[in-house]
Amino acid sequence: MPKAPDVVLARPIEAADLMLATLHRRPFSDPDWIYEFKYDGFRGLVRKSGDRVELLSRNGNLLNGSFPDIVESVSSNPGDFVWDAELTVDDQNGRPSFERLQIRAKTTKSGNVRAAARLHPARLYVFDVLSIGQRDVRGLSLAIRKELLRDSFEDTDKLIYASGIVGAGRWVFEQVEAHGFEGMVAKRLASTYQRGRSRDWLKIKHAGYGRPAAMGFGRK
Repeated sequence: MPKAPDVVLARPIEAADLMLATLHRRPFSDPDWIYEFKYDGFRGLVRKSGDRVELLSRNGNLLNGSFPDIVESVSSNPGDFVWDAELTVDDQNGRPSFERLQIRAKTTKSGNVRAAARLHPARLYVFDVLSIGQRDVRGLSLAIRKELLRDSFEDTDKLIYASGIVGAGRWVFEQVEAHGFEGMVAKRLASTYQRGRSRDWLKIKHAGYGRPAAMGFGRK
């Protein structure tokens, strides 16, 4: 497992610190890039400190009350960390459904939340790590951050490591189209984690994909 550098966090990492992808027109293949599916969900920050877990949307909204099942899954992992992740709810065919996700997010009464969790179970796709304990790992390359992240938890039905595929961007986009995903995100393996929009992360949308409009929780 790669050793994280001894760079201490200068301040807490916030939703405003998320790295954002730049829109790109066409899929491409490059051995220096990794390609991940773009899930139709809420992009967000996952912070764990001691027993406290916070699920924050890209806009900084706290989603704990609507997704206690995800909070419980995150809390079962030891240590303190900050993850970059996508929160989703699947449809009956196993594909992310933004409509069902909105239903979960708008459900806040405890009894209704339990029922919604049974009807519309959520998943968290984790694709990056920003800190481990008090160590800031954003200055490491994406390739190393991925290794650190992969070694930090085991996949469950609710918590999934988004691995990606190196080099084969055109093939990944063929899978996007074949299986009806929203698109894909291409990421430069050597890139550090940078606040705001960057051309080291590129999003390529599936033109044939459609869904209801977002309701302010924050997109990629």
